[in-house]
Amino acid sequence: MELSGLAVVVALGLLVGVPLGVAIERADFCMHTAFRQAFSGEGSQSFRAYLLALAVQMILIHLLAAGRVLELPYAELTWLAALLGGVVFGWGMVWAKG
Repeated sequence: MELSGLAVVVALGLLVGVPLGVAIERADFCMHTAFRQAFSGEGSQSFRAYLLALAVQMILIHLLAAGRVLELPYAELTWLAALLGGVVFGWGMVWAKG
């Protein structure tokens, strides 16, 4: 049984995303709280964990791209989509009281 490219992407996404989502939910990780604590001067292990995850992701993505394991597509920026997406995201944050 051969899987199509989309099926592989979905399978790998679920393989990584589900355990990560469960771990984040169980750890009660909240980016809003992490940033709020960091900007208010409180010590925040959540913010350090976020920065560590971001650094690891950035390094791994670029190593995979350099090794030609992963191809990074560069899409042209569409200003209208970026503007509408930002407005909708901001509206959602306000609506959720975030």
